[in-house]
Amino acid sequence: MAVFQNENCIKEGPCFDLNTVANIAEYVSKDVVAADGEKILLRHNSFDKIRKRKNLHSCVLLEIIDLFQKVLIETERTSSVHHKEDINYHRELIHILDQLRNCVYKIKCNKLYEKAATSRIKIREEKMKPKQLAILQLQKLMNANKRLSDVHIQERVMDELKTLHLYMRGKGFQKNTNDYGEA
Repeated sequence: MAVFQNENCIKEGPCFDLNTVANIAEYVSKDVVAADGEKILLRHNSFDKIRKRKNLHSCVLLEIIDLFQKVLIETERTSSVHHKEDINYHRELIHILDQLRNCVYKIKCNKLYEKAATSRIKIREEKMKPKQLAILQLQKLMNANKRLSDVHIQERVMDELKTLHLYMRGKGFQKNTNDYGEA
């Protein structure tokens, strides 16, 4: 199937407009600073090393999407801000995350997940290679998943939700021409 966009023909339409995620996330995100200063998602310059490797980026994205979706489901019941203009923004984002999951390349991740569950990395983040960074990111996500009922973890995830769209772009996410500005 071909789609015309910006006067150019591309093989498929965009997978998903990530700007939509950013816009809706603003309605539900929290503005909190973690007491320990620790974020769940790696800094962008570290994450850039992951996003350049399709297999690593895909596996990490799947876990990021899972965590964010679980937190949205958990916080939907208690949130006072999710209904505006008769729109349930939590429910919208949960649905969008399902769509985003379909935009992630299907890769076998079991070995990487096992390594993340069993290994401890003792190198400074700046010195890590892409696979080590992916393992570190997966460990942070696993730790947050274990503490899902902790309100501070929920708030931290909801705060980081507004930057989620920036982590999606990369080799593991099917290219979205609307986001990249190219055809």
